[in-house]
Amino acid sequence: MRATLGLLMGLWALVASAANDKPPEEKPRLLVADLTAQGVPAEVAAALTDALVQTLSERSLFQVLSRKDLQTVVSTERQRQMLGACDEDPSRCATDVGSLLQARYVMTGSLSRLGSTYELSLQMLDTVKGRPLARSTRLASKVETLRQLMPWVAAEASGAPLPPPASRVVPYSLMAGGGAALMGGGVYGLIALSRQKVLNDELCPARDGQGSCTPAALRELSYYQQENDRLGRDKTVSLLLMGAGAALVGAGLWLMPPPEGGPRVALVPAGQGMAVVGVWP
Repeated sequence: MRATLGLLMGLWALVASAANDKPPEEKPRLLVADLTAQGVPAEVAAALTDALVQTLSERSLFQVLSRKDLQTVVSTERQRQMLGACDEDPSRCATDVGSLLQARYVMTGSLSRLGSTYELSLQMLDTVKGRPLARSTRLASKVETLRQLMPWVAAEASGAPLPPPASRVVPYSLMAGGGAALMGGGVYGLIALSRQKVLNDELCPARDGQGSCTPAALRELSYYQQENDRLGRDKTVSLLLMGAGAALVGAGLWLMPPPEGGPRVALVPAGQGMAVVGVWP
């Protein structure tokens, strides 16, 4: 019995050791080529290329490589060769460069300008099967907007899951509170106006032929003065409530995140008018 138990414990330890020694699964390599600049400065396309590489790296779905990475490795290998580090084992240096260049997936794209609209187009190619896997296109009036949409563009172009949607709890809460304040202030103001009409009818119930009032059974003057002051305060409170409500609704609209992925359609100048350009799903 003891021998059997010892044998089982030894087998379990051997399996556990083999599981711990198992190398982690390597992520597929994705080489990101520089964006082609069409009608835009080269530095703008380079900045968006860096943003694309950063976005793909943050998702941690690929081992992302860029042209700068390739240049760094090649430059390092040249320095090693000049220092004689590759003399003893030249295949070692060649293997280092070759392992970096063996990227199955390659992402290419372009940044174009159509009138006052910028277009960012990306596609990913499978070098083994020799065919494109996914594409993505976005239009925006500013390059900064394309930079903000980069997570969705990169996800679509790489066939990866889209980023989680941004929270809209705070904007909707502000808009709901602002709408309630607007409605409450409007109702409060209508009540004040109705009381003012009742007070006016009491002060001037009828008019004679000359347009003058013929009041009857008036109350004390202090009562009407108090009612007039109260009506003034109520109107002020109503206006403040409506103003605060409008401000809250405006803040909610301002903080509302844009639609996930951004627009794909835009108006651009064309000839003597405007034209609609874009990509329809």
